[in-house]
Amino acid sequence: MVLLGEDVETYLAALVAQLRDALGDRLVGAWLFGSGALGDFDVATSDLDVQVVTTVRLTRAEREALAVRLSHPALACPVRGLELVLYAQEDLADPLGPAFQLNLNTGPRMSQHVAYDPSEDPRFWFVLDVAIGRDAGRALAGPPPAEVFPELPAPLVLDSLRLALDWFAANDARGGQAALAAARTWAWAEEGRWLAKRPAAAWLTSRVARELREKSQAP
Repeated sequence: MVLLGEDVETYLAALVAQLRDALGDRLVGAWLFGSGALGDFDVATSDLDVQVVTTVRLTRAEREALAVRLSHPALACPVRGLELVLYAQEDLADPLGPAFQLNLNTGPRMSQHVAYDPSEDPRFWFVLDVAIGRDAGRALAGPPPAEVFPELPAPLVLDSLRLALDWFAANDARGGQAALAAARTWAWAEEGRWLAKRPAAAWLTSRVARELREKSQAP
């Protein structure tokens, strides 16, 4: 397990303590996904991606109270921000992709965003988060992620990857993030494994260099 630094680990422990206090025996677990789990975390630029699962759906009032409780600065985030997604166990296998109860973005250098219905945010992001995190997530509380998060259908993952690339093409004016997302998509399509963005860029560089060598050596 890669530790993320004392401040971050202390924050994650405090986050889990708040979840346990608020949810009690309804808490199935909490997991660190994203760059923090993939070994590509940068304290200056990265977010903390935390996924939480409950045994049952919470009421709207409970979800609103939880969002207040976990938001910065009530629970001060030591990095750019926290991206926390809360699921009910029964909604993880929704045919359209995992359907959240709460999507919270909060932090000192992040715009506050709270959503309570999966129709409020593009579903493909959550499909990809779960697909990646099921393989690479780190348990903060509860069992390993593969014991809770279902294996998503390959066509759903592929469609979500395509939609993500379309989103980057429309929203990433400089193209840097789009290129990194494309590299990660290619690595998964070719090898069936998820890479963080920077390792994916290194993988693509190596792949292109190999193909160029093969072409140069061809008769």
